[in-house]
Amino acid sequence: MKNLNPRHGLTVAALTALAGCAQLPTSKAPLATPVPLQQCEALAGMTIPASRIGLPTGGAVIATAQRAPEVAPYKDAEGEHLLPTPPRCVVQGRVLPVDPAAPPVQFAVNLPLTNWNGRALQSGGGGLGGVVITAPGNKASGRFDPNPLNVPYPITQGYATFGSDQGHVRGDFRFTRNEEAMRNWAYEEIKKTRDAAMAVIQAAYGRAPTHVFFSGESAGGREAMRAAQKFPDDYDGVIATSPVLSWYAIHLFDNNVRDKLIDGGMLDARAIKLVADRTRASCDAADGLRDGIVAKYLECPNDAAQLQCAAGQAAGSCLTPAQVGAVNALREPRAIGVPFANGITRVPGFGVTGDEDGAPWQWSFYAIGTEAPTRPLPPGMGFEPRRGAILNFGAFLIRHTIVQRDDFDPYNFDPRPHAARIMQLSQMFDATDPDLSRFASRGGKMIVVHPSADNAAPLTMAAEYYGSVVARLGQARTDSFMRLYVPPGGSHNAGNTSQVNALAMMEDWVLRGVTPPDAPVGYDLAIADMRFIRSMPACRFPAWPRYNGSGDPQQASSFTCVPRDDLKYVQQ
Repeated sequence: MKNLNPRHGLTVAALTALAGCAQLPTSKAPLATPVPLQQCEALAGMTIPASRIGLPTGGAVIATAQRAPEVAPYKDAEGEHLLPTPPRCVVQGRVLPVDPAAPPVQFAVNLPLTNWNGRALQSGGGGLGGVVITAPGNKASGRFDPNPLNVPYPITQGYATFGSDQGHVRGDFRFTRNEEAMRNWAYEEIKKTRDAAMAVIQAAYGRAPTHVFFSGESAGGREAMRAAQKFPDDYDGVIATSPVLSWYAIHLFDNNVRDKLIDGGMLDARAIKLVADRTRASCDAADGLRDGIVAKYLECPNDAAQLQCAAGQAAGSCLTPAQVGAVNALREPRAIGVPFANGITRVPGFGVTGDEDGAPWQWSFYAIGTEAPTRPLPPGMGFEPRRGAILNFGAFLIRHTIVQRDDFDPYNFDPRPHAARIMQLSQMFDATDPDLSRFASRGGKMIVVHPSADNAAPLTMAAEYYGSVVARLGQARTDSFMRLYVPPGGSHNAGNTSQVNALAMMEDWVLRGVTPPDAPVGYDLAIADMRFIRSMPACRFPAWPRYNGSGDPQQASSFTCVPRDDLKYVQQ
């Protein structure tokens, strides 16, 4: 494997020498002289007329604008070591609705005081939204996934950063009954937030940004892809990590898994380990190294049936037929029974990912949980602790956005009587439109990072979308603006070697015309202290990393990305 640009991590030659060191070079000299802030506190009370926002609104107002001191390094509630955040001007406001019954879109803009690099970065939300993702104390006020944990945050690098709450408040599901609020959540808040932020940045520095990027993970990854699809003229680069592209199809698929768990298929920790051990025994060595990671992704066969109990077999040492059915429901493709936007009719399934028993963010958190879902689901929000997170999402969307009844039980939900509503919602939310021609024509670039062992949003979904773009635009044109990278192993957004310096690659591509590498380094840095654990290539899809047979297996330099032409994924 050839040496890589140091801004994408460490060169392969340096990896071995610096195996115990987690300090990564991050950026070249800025392309322009840093711009100082002209005003901060005076922005409070500022009004932004509706004419400055490219979708119908009641305009926007700035509620507060104040200088925030440096945030020293600290550990969050999950034990992750967070880097310092520099002093900045925090501007918080709201975009007013047209319908007075709709909630406003709350947003926050973080402005560097002295070193603005002339660029802006919008962040997508996560889960069901409802939190201003760039407000003080929230994730994107500093952190940036999928970058390695020790790379300085975008605000530290000089970016003006901004994001919203997607137009509703977390925990209050009543917004789902308002169509303007639903459109905001689907995609309109992306444009409304961007245009309001552009007005704030113009007022703060006396000039507009030279470039605007969008980045998001999970549900925010869906927003990132939606930004390129719906508002291609507004963004120069889009980074999507583990994007939940087929928002409605995948969550109806998840609800079917929920049904199987209710019907006796619940898997406890011991059963999940049986499945994971079988996966490792069947497929771990296919990449040339037994290390607990199935790096030759999307090729491991689903042989869960081999775990089914035989006569006289001790309970707990095998799976019941219902448990095998639940595993198959998660792994195998399934037709949903109704059409979705852009010709989607089925979900490809999660396939055999590996790391099913990984703690804490794999099957025991996302796909299965630790307790069987309740039937009937109690009225109200419908989120049950200790149940699989994606199962809760499916139940929520069925109850509150499709059927719109607070006491509806999603068990054995039949989508066919609701086909028209599902199509309406799918057209609003699903980020599956393969026509990125306008985004590409204006020079937009797209980087998608999707770990191979993502057990919340399947890699198969991203692979199918990539295939649909190639089918629409051709391989050469797709290569000119889009990359799909697959860190081996990992989990949803993170884990194992899924820390890839995507922002540095995007800067090189957009600002300097440097084509991204085919094999950027993916890092595993410990969340508690950023200690180097391991690195591997995050190969460009559909290539996979094979161990060379010699060399330190903890170093990316000991692997080669193997191309394959026989792995074809297209939307169906």
